Amino acid sequence: MLLCVLICKNSVPHIMGINKYKIKKENCITNETQITIGGSMLKKATYLFALIVMTASISIAQWKYEGPWPNDLRKGGTHGIEVTPDGKIWQASYYKSNFIKAKGDTIKNGSPIFVFHPDGSKVDTIGIVNTNGVLDTLGKGGGTSGCRGLGQDGDGNIYFISTGKIIKIDYKTYQGLARNTTVGTDVGSSPAGPAVSTDGTVFVGPVVGNGSANARIVMYDKNLTLLGTAVTGPPAIARTMKVSKDGNTIYWTPFTGTHGIFVYKRPDEFGTFTLADSLLKGMSVESAAWNPATGLFWVSNDKRGTEKKYTHLTWYGVNVTTKQLVDSFTLASPIVPAAADELPRGICFSKDGKTAYVGLFGTAFARLFKFTKTGSGIEKLDEIPTGYDLSQNYPNPFNPTTNIKFSIPEQGFVSLKVYNTLGQEVATLVNEVKSSGSYQVDFNASNLSSGIYIYKLNTGKVSLSKKMLLVK
Repeated sequence: MLLCVLICKNSVPHIMGINKYKIKKENCITNETQITIGGSMLKKATYLFALIVMTASISIAQWKYEGPWPNDLRKGGTHGIEVTPDGKIWQASYYKSNFIKAKGDTIKNGSPIFVFHPDGSKVDTIGIVNTNGVLDTLGKGGGTSGCRGLGQDGDGNIYFISTGKIIKIDYKTYQGLARNTTVGTDVGSSPAGPAVSTDGTVFVGPVVGNGSANARIVMYDKNLTLLGTAVTGPPAIARTMKVSKDGNTIYWTPFTGTHGIFVYKRPDEFGTFTLADSLLKGMSVESAAWNPATGLFWVSNDKRGTEKKYTHLTWYGVNVTTKQLVDSFTLASPIVPAAADELPRGICFSKDGKTAYVGLFGTAFARLFKFTKTGSGIEKLDEIPTGYDLSQNYPNPFNPTTNIKFSIPEQGFVSLKVYNTLGQEVATLVNEVKSSGSYQVDFNASNLSSGIYIYKLNTGKVSLSKKMLLVK
């Protein structure tokens, strides 16, 4: 690989997402500065900027859809997902049901937690939790809903929240460590899913905020003793929220009213939270999680969002410092035509950040779907784009795989999707921020029937589409 480097004053390499090679041209020394490469002297005045010339294309990671997980036998209502330090996956439902524990006891009208090994084998059903001699049936009680959300502290312990109760569960023994039965009164309405900082402070907000003085985001200590109010009257309606590791930043994520993310900050643990910023205006957010490996803040969007550049049933990875979308994956509608309650209500990552589990609210869907991070799929080519372009796929006709090339002259959000002749989306090939360049992506249609398909490139500035023919 031949590498020519431009040396710029006060510049540093910038690496963000897939924009792996970006060279700053500001404040460059353009007089007699020289660079030696392979024994040759090159004057900077002659070479205004360097080119990175590679003998092979760059392989860029993407997310691969693995299907319903561990199978499609358990249906819908997901309202909380967590992956504990031992790698086990915990999931609970919004809806109540009758269920049978491993010992054969039938539990009525509750919302148990199902625990699975990473290989999909079932570990246990947690339906009753013993906290210092007090027995709680998870999800049982007033209201129509069972689980309102799950949370996890820095030690891996799980918080289960229902309409009027929050319980802290030891992830190793399943024993209750603490409980609070005033959470509904504390937040002023049914509670949303909890968020936990590294020091164990638990934050809980109201589903219905709407700016009401009775609605509050409150804080609890490790023993679920109320510490006080963090925010009074957060806007709109929300199902979840998250906090920074140090607990000094709250990310309030409503899915109605003024869509987007509201950011509240305080200077330290003794300070007062104030509204400091907002992110992703127009996105309808019902689920959120931190990727523990990358530090990206992942949030979902659904069809109710007012900013249409965000895609239905897509989870986006956000750099909260730069406010940029740097990663994403999309769950194609599991049922066609799509059900009205096809809403994203859960996301969590494995500890290495390479596996994502997501869940939908509707009762007709499998409770969990799995995505894994792969090391290939989208490739960046050594071609300098002259404009926006979408090439004809090759080969065409094809069976079952074909290659699609596209070019963008500037960095921006790119969507490349495949549709059938009824206009129904059948595949998402690209759905994330891309740096300027030319790319190619493989499309595998092994799960589709023969026929004509349309692939469409959208960038926010242009929309290009072409037809291709699958012949089996």
